[in-house]
Amino acid sequence: MSERRALALTLAACLATGALMALPPARSAAATTTQVTQRYSIVATLDVATGRLDAHQSLTVVNRAGHDIDHVNLSVIPRALGYLVMDAPVTIDGEAVETSWTTGTNLRVPLHQPLAPHRSVTLDVPFGLRVGSTGGAFTARLTRDRGVLSFAHWFPILSREHDAYGVGDPQVSYTAELIRLDLTTTAPLPRDAVACPGLVRAPATSGTRWTCEVGKVRDFSFVVNPAFRVTQRRVGFTTLRVYTETVDGERTADLAASAMSRLNELFGTYPWPDLVMAEVGATDGFSMEYPRAIHLTRGQVTDAYIINHETAHQWFYAQVGNDQQLEPWLDEAFADFSARLLMGIGENQCGTRAVDSPVFAWEAGATTGGDWTSCDGYFQSVFYQGTEFINAVRARMGDEAFFTAMREWVADNRFEVATGRRLLHHLQASTDADLLPAYRAYLSAYDRPLINPQTRRPLPRHTAG
Repeated sequence: MSERRALALTLAACLATGALMALPPARSAAATTTQVTQRYSIVATLDVATGRLDAHQSLTVVNRAGHDIDHVNLSVIPRALGYLVMDAPVTIDGEAVETSWTTGTNLRVPLHQPLAPHRSVTLDVPFGLRVGSTGGAFTARLTRDRGVLSFAHWFPILSREHDAYGVGDPQVSYTAELIRLDLTTTAPLPRDAVACPGLVRAPATSGTRWTCEVGKVRDFSFVVNPAFRVTQRRVGFTTLRVYTETVDGERTADLAASAMSRLNELFGTYPWPDLVMAEVGATDGFSMEYPRAIHLTRGQVTDAYIINHETAHQWFYAQVGNDQQLEPWLDEAFADFSARLLMGIGENQCGTRAVDSPVFAWEAGATTGGDWTSCDGYFQSVFYQGTEFINAVRARMGDEAFFTAMREWVADNRFEVATGRRLLHHLQASTDADLLPAYRAYLSAYDRPLINPQTRRPLPRHTAG
């Protein structure tokens, strides 16, 4: 055998086994990773009356990839909303670095020298927010309405490079080992004015200092309202705290506690010590989920579907993560399916688009726009037709096999970012039933064009082998 022929066979064998995929990128090329251990410490001062927050963030990153990296990407959604102030530079070891905005919300932070695997670096990121009334798709996220300040998608967080988008969720994030907030308010507030998960310090009755600390979460949010009243429930080892102003929290707490109990049975036990639900100042728009926290708009504080749906997100997104821009169905379809199952209500869809469409299948601006409600809209396709797809798979598998497989899926992928293809393979491996007809009927990867997330144009058609 010739030397050239032997080399060709060796390369082919490497490609077949995926060995070449493990090679690090060329040293001459810029390299980054989302395979990291992250720890955040944020010290902030908040003026509730004006919506002004001034913060200093320390982010410690440990490289868990198999290659050196020379920069990290931070998602900074407040920039898209016009709320961000960054007058001081990002520093590493006290030395300023020259950052750059590569999209409307992606801040690229170069490292002074390549960071080797298992080595750490700490970035100091000073920033400020001047929060106003957002409206649109961000109503319950980062906004100031009726004296209530809602902080979500509010701090620079390690991410893959992407931009904000007016359909679906605007941020892709990865599990952090720890996120700690030390918050000081410029005027005394009642003890219950700050609704945050992981509350470890608060005034006895009123004061100016709160500390919240959460572990194994992919994001962190909180809501501030001096008029909050708190209703509590206990679900297993978890404390449920419901913060409301305009309604009594008893119905909300009862609905959420019932949902948590049933979801524990269906998908595995909720892993954190608390869940916070807080009423925001906006009267309409979409409520939103975050790990260990749910923001409810005033029109939905006692809405049974919303409470069940957002609670289910504590399993699908908060525990088992997904790229919510490229594969939003992995959390939204399962949240809709779970809410309907808990409430005993049927499917309700007229969608024709593929369930696994990315958010870019719907035209939108950075923070507003997009078709959410028509028969070809985001809700109908990803949420409602997603439930129809999950029920089709469940019917083929049978309830016992399906829910056993889903509990295994949550346990095996907890705190990770999972993919649709891995889930589909897992479900098929968990049953003797043929799931391919259901996959082909609902998913683009099996029967319909895929959307290229960069060009937002269809890719060539292909089917599963």
